[in-house]
Amino acid sequence: MPRPKVGDKVRVVGIMPDDPDPLPVGLEGVVTYVSPPGRYEQYQVDWRPSGRCLNLLPHDPFIIL
Repeated sequence: MPRPKVGDKVRVVGIMPDDPDPLPVGLEGVVTYVSPPGRYEQYQVDWRPSGRCLNLLPHDPFIIL
């Protein structure tokens, strides 16, 4: 899967089984920060207007739009 970049729009396309309060399928947001590749790689996303603050991980079900 391609790695998202800051400014990319992303969409959640599946259930996040590891999270007790997962993001809803279909939610879209804009990537605001990408951590360096490695063990704890994650993507910070602005999920407006939902107000959620959950980061994406490389194994989460999402696509880059």
